[in-house]
Amino acid sequence: MNYLEITLIALALAVDATVYAFSYGMVLRKGRGRAALWLALSVGAFQAGMPLLGYLGGEALRSVVSTWAPWIVLLVFGALGGSIIYKAWQSEEEEAEIAATALGFWGLILVGIATSIDALAVGACMALGNLGGPELNLTTAVSIIGGITFVCALLSFHCARLLHHLPTRWLETAAGVLLIGLGVQNLV
Repeated sequence: MNYLEITLIALALAVDATVYAFSYGMVLRKGRGRAALWLALSVGAFQAGMPLLGYLGGEALRSVVSTWAPWIVLLVFGALGGSIIYKAWQSEEEEAEIAATALGFWGLILVGIATSIDALAVGACMALGNLGGPELNLTTAVSIIGGITFVCALLSFHCARLLHHLPTRWLETAAGVLLIGLGVQNLV
């Protein structure tokens, strides 16, 4: 298994959750410790679960698309990376402030899903291509992805007060370029 590749994928996938946690950490005033932990657990669990679902779906399609798999991976990663970059530079304004109250159960579920949709496609690419290496250990890969997202979200939430001047669009642009690069590397 290619641990460096999985780690880079995990960092790229964690960007949405990290940006959300950072924004949330800037505006939430009460119950910060508990809210940060629940948010990080939610986004980490969804970032681990979505690639697993994507992998299972991709495995079912492997025999049908195996010839085109490297090109499909390139197309998906290119589209994901391009989308991230486009959204980062679409508006001149930073993301709007979110409500300054702790998220409830359904709010955490929605944030988890919204920040991990792209991980579903990554999981399918793991099954279809050579993403993560030929000896991919799926359990380890999704654990790394979920764990890195958990840590990034937790740290960004707590660092939000110190780093409120950091432009998030550069972080998102770097993640998009990273995904496109991984798609090209998989093709090559």
